[in-house]
Amino acid sequence: MQIPKGLQAMTSSTVDTLQAERSKAAFSVAEMNAFIVDEQMRMQLTKVERLLLSEPETFDVRQVYFMSRTEKMDHALKIGRRLIELMKEGKLTGEEISIADMILDINGPFGLHRAMFIPTLQNQATEEQKAMFLSKAENYEILGCYAQTEIGHGSNVQGLETTCTYLPETDEFEVHSPSISACKWWIGSLGVTATHAMVMAQLVVNGKNYGPNPVVVPIRSVEDHQPLPGVTVGDLGPKFGFNAMDNGFLLLDHVRVPRLNLLQRYITVAQGGRVSRPKNVDPKVAYGTMVYVRTQIVRNMSQVLAKATTTAIRYAAVRRQFSGKADKRVDGESPVLDYGMVQHRLIPLLAQNYAMFATSQAFAAHYAESMAELNRGNFGPLKELHATACGLKRWTSDVAIHGIDTCRHACGGHGFSQFSGLNEFFGNQYPNIIWEGDNYVLSQQTARFVLTQVNALRAGKQVADNQTTQYLRAHLPGGHLPKTAPAFTQMPVADLASNSEAQLQLLGFRAASMAAELADSMAAGQSHNRSLVAMQRLCDAHSDYIVASYFRRHLRTLAPASPLAPTLNKLATLLFLYVLEQHSADLLRLTVGAFSPAQISEVELLLAQVIEEVREQAVPLVDALGITDLRLNSALGRSDGKVYENYLEWAMEDPLNREDTGNAIRKQWFEKYYKPVLHAAKNKRDARL
Repeated sequence: MQIPKGLQAMTSSTVDTLQAERSKAAFSVAEMNAFIVDEQMRMQLTKVERLLLSEPETFDVRQVYFMSRTEKMDHALKIGRRLIELMKEGKLTGEEISIADMILDINGPFGLHRAMFIPTLQNQATEEQKAMFLSKAENYEILGCYAQTEIGHGSNVQGLETTCTYLPETDEFEVHSPSISACKWWIGSLGVTATHAMVMAQLVVNGKNYGPNPVVVPIRSVEDHQPLPGVTVGDLGPKFGFNAMDNGFLLLDHVRVPRLNLLQRYITVAQGGRVSRPKNVDPKVAYGTMVYVRTQIVRNMSQVLAKATTTAIRYAAVRRQFSGKADKRVDGESPVLDYGMVQHRLIPLLAQNYAMFATSQAFAAHYAESMAELNRGNFGPLKELHATACGLKRWTSDVAIHGIDTCRHACGGHGFSQFSGLNEFFGNQYPNIIWEGDNYVLSQQTARFVLTQVNALRAGKQVADNQTTQYLRAHLPGGHLPKTAPAFTQMPVADLASNSEAQLQLLGFRAASMAAELADSMAAGQSHNRSLVAMQRLCDAHSDYIVASYFRRHLRTLAPASPLAPTLNKLATLLFLYVLEQHSADLLRLTVGAFSPAQISEVELLLAQVIEEVREQAVPLVDALGITDLRLNSALGRSDGKVYENYLEWAMEDPLNREDTGNAIRKQWFEKYYKPVLHAAKNKRDARL
């Protein structure tokens, strides 16, 4: 099957339309990319993409859309093996392999070995244990996974049922799954890959439970890969997405491991069963791997959303529908991006995307500073780091995952095609709102931390100086709402939109007010369960403030006369107005300084105006995010604008349409299915003759 020759060119060229959009740029796309994407990421992306393109026979992912689950896993293993070989040849680092996984969007079975097994050893093993396990893991002599979630317990880590019991007579631990609900479940890299599992289990010594702690459990032979005695392990089967990963289950039947398999940097079990901890260690340090992974999720979500916004905005800019129905006059049909409803769905996502890039850089620095303090024995920043990680993981993954879905819808019917690059991608990225803490549960962690600080201020206690307590102290004197409305709540919206400091004050005041009101309700007897919905809102308000603060902090690093500043400040203002518009009820119900309906109307009108202004820079702005065609893997979002030509060519690559396979398949189906149906009546008539 071939495309007919001599087809007329499209009247409105998608190539010319995309180029016209780019000609509107009010800034240097290269300079914007250098500012918004951190230098290390840019260098890594360039290096890794160049290497991937040099070996298309291994790293081509165009055919993924036609593969079965087994074929996807096989292809992912092929890619994973080659990446490991390149690392051992010194051509890639371990971190750059993770970059390759992100570029290819084919998260294979080696992924959790790098993402969780190795970091847990690095952060929680003693030097002796690192010599035992870490060097082998880094050299891929053993393959690991992180087995925390159980079929009956996901978010409730304290409720895990798997036990790790010390046996003084043999100086060993016995790791055991006492029930079906204790079965480890959803564990990435476990289904068919891992030889070792980092099992989170209740540590029991001399009858006392010391809570969940990580223990290294060998589960498969490194010689023949068969499960070891007492180990029942397997794959979970097909999923909504993420099907190149072998998520698995694990049951342990009184499996014994040496005492030193329990990671003992922050808790020591000596021979004979004496338990000790380093001085001033917060027991929650054992959750350090989760905080690390949440930090990585915050970083990755900016790149994830960038792929979706790039595809949808480019396609909306070149796709034309209807004549004369958009406000702008154009010859022929109007670009879809000129329609207000499309703009309202896509342009705020673009502002959130830019804020996400800034946030990921700021939070990575925050994490590094906190871990440095932790390594010096100062566990003070851990609680605030954990609360911030929970809130930002929720905010960034919610925005990114729902954003991908919004972008799919904005592409119209073609968004339903795998060739949009957004459907397989949506399924692969969807787990980010669930794993490493379900987002609804994580919000409680953040809200509880904020409420604890409010109650400490009310009790006159000293609180640590951090970004949370700074806005709480500023807006809640003594932990209570002020008697009079702050001046910034009474400002005309147009003045707020031009005052970045007032914007941050209002967002901080919104979060602080919600925290004070919830603290009052709970102090008056409102139960924790009845407070959960308010906790969700508080977490979101807190994170809106943190994200806006990080964004503005990053913009302040620009030179005053930078040509990037006008567009970036407009994006930050758009984000601020969008938060107000989406959460207008929070402003209307403020106990002190409540907005009026007239102010909310001002917000809506000004938001629509700013969205229209940013729309003119939308294509240059997504170009500046630097998402290459290799990463997009999309017919609709191509950088050259040749949308429909490539869309048709990709369809022709389907096995049903290929000349080498399609004819045989169609002939077989005709004889087996179509012919009996089509000829049934004729055969019946012939039989009567």
